[in-house]
Amino acid sequence: MSKSHLTERTRLAGLKATSQAALGTARFGIGPGLAGALIAVHSFARFLLRINDYPLAPINSIAWVLFALVLVYAVPTIRARGYHVSTLKYWSVIASLFVVVIIDVAAVWGHSAQGVYPTAAVAVGGVLVAVVSVRAARDVLICSGVLAIALAAATLSSDRDRSAAIGADIVTIALATVTPIIAALTIGTYRRLSQLALDRVMIQGTVTAPVYGPGLLASERLASLDHEVEQLFEDVASGREPLPLNQDKARRAAELATELRSHLIAGRQNTWLYHAVTESDTLNDVVTIEDPHSSAALLRTDQRDGLLSALWFLVQGADAGAHQTSVKFGDPYTVRRVSGPQRRVLVEIHVDGIVRHRIEPLAWTALRNVGAVVDTQTPTGTRLAVQCVVDVPHDAGDH
Repeated sequence: MSKSHLTERTRLAGLKATSQAALGTARFGIGPGLAGALIAVHSFARFLLRINDYPLAPINSIAWVLFALVLVYAVPTIRARGYHVSTLKYWSVIASLFVVVIIDVAAVWGHSAQGVYPTAAVAVGGVLVAVVSVRAARDVLICSGVLAIALAAATLSSDRDRSAAIGADIVTIALATVTPIIAALTIGTYRRLSQLALDRVMIQGTVTAPVYGPGLLASERLASLDHEVEQLFEDVASGREPLPLNQDKARRAAELATELRSHLIAGRQNTWLYHAVTESDTLNDVVTIEDPHSSAALLRTDQRDGLLSALWFLVQGADAGAHQTSVKFGDPYTVRRVSGPQRRVLVEIHVDGIVRHRIEPLAWTALRNVGAVVDTQTPTGTRLAVQCVVDVPHDAGDH
C-alpha cells in the first residue's frame, strides 16, 4: 500500500472520528449522571440510618470520605475537559474508587450476619453508571464485573442463614452492578448504530458522484495538492521564487507532479463502487470487488443506490457479525431484441456463511432495483446473479 494511500486513510479516519464525536454520547450524560447520583445518595442515606450497627463504622466513614474526595477531584476535571476522559485518567479514578471498595468491603467482612452491607462500594456502582456516556462499554463492563465479585464475596463471608436475607443481598449487588451493565449495553448499542448510520451517510454520496473520478479521500488530497501547486506558481510568477528552482523546491515540484498524475490515472480506473467500498469502515474489510472492465460505471443512479444498499444489508445480514462478500462484474454484452439492442451486465454476488432465508427482505428489494435476480445456494453461502440492463454510454462505444 502506498504512502499516499495510508495518508489518505488517516485523513478519512480523522474526519470520521470528528463526525462521530459530533454524534457522541457525552450529551446523554445527564440521565446516567442523575441515576448514578441517586444510587450514591441512597447508599449514603442507608449508611447514615444504620451507622450504629456497623462494627467498624469509622473505617466505613473513611471509605465514604475517600469516595467524596475522588468525586470532588474527578467531576470538575472531566467537565473542564469537555467530558473527554483519557484512558489514563479513567483508570486512575477507577483505581481510587476500588480502594474505596476494598476499605468498605473489608470493614463489613464477616459481619453481614448483623444485617450490614457495603454502602460506599455500592455508590461506586453509581459512578460507573455516570461514566457510561464518556467511556467505552467494555471499560464499564469490566469494572462492573470486578465490583460484583467483591460484593458477592462480602455477602458470602457470613455464616448466617442466607435464605432469610437472600433478597436483600441480591438487591444490594444488583443496585451496584446490574444498573451500570444495562446502561453500558444500551449506550454501546446506540454508539454502534450511530457509527453505522454515519458510515452509510458518508458513502451515499458515491451514488450520485461521477462514475469515474476521485472519491472522498482523494478529493480532499487533491484540494490540498491544488492549493500547494497554485502557491508555487504564484511564487514563481511574482518573483518570490527565482528560476531555476532550488534543489528542494524542484524535488517538491516533481513529487507534486507525480502524485497528481497518479490521482488522474486512478480516477479513470476506479469507479464509484470502488470508492464506496474502500471509504466505508463497514464494507472495506468484508467486500471484495472484481471489475476489470469498470462495468460498475454503466449502472444508472437508481441501480447504484440499489446495489450499494443491497451490499450493506447482505454484509450485516440477520445474524451477528459481518459476512464476507465478493462482487464480480462480467463483461458488458448486447442482446438483440425486437425493440432494439439491449446492453446488459451480469453481476455475481457471493455471500459467505448465510442462507437464503436469512437474507434481509430489504436486500431483495434493493437488488430488484438493480436487475433480475437469481439466487443459488452454495456449500459456503449464497450466490446471487443479477442481470442488469444498462444504458449504452455515448462516449464508450462497446466499452
